[in-house]
Amino acid sequence: MFTARRVREYLDERPFRPIRIYLSDDSFHDVPHVEFAWLIGGRLFVAEIVKDRGPDDPRVKEVAILHITRIEPLPKRKASGRARTKK
Repeated sequence: MFTARRVREYLDERPFRPIRIYLSDDSFHDVPHVEFAWLIGGRLFVAEIVKDRGPDDPRVKEVAILHITRIEPLPKRKASGRARTKK
């Protein structure tokens, strides 16, 4: 079971490593940067960038810490473009 203290440990880690937070309903929320998450009491607020709205107008989701089942490092994104080959 996750506690606010345990979630805070992930958010306070330096350097911060992007994380994915999984919930009891099998959904998840990505935290690509520490500024995308706010821990207040037993709740975690996570900002999500919505493509149509842009980075200056994020959507914020409220998550009860009670429903967090696991936290894992966020999978690294693949580089865009063609793969390079050694010659």
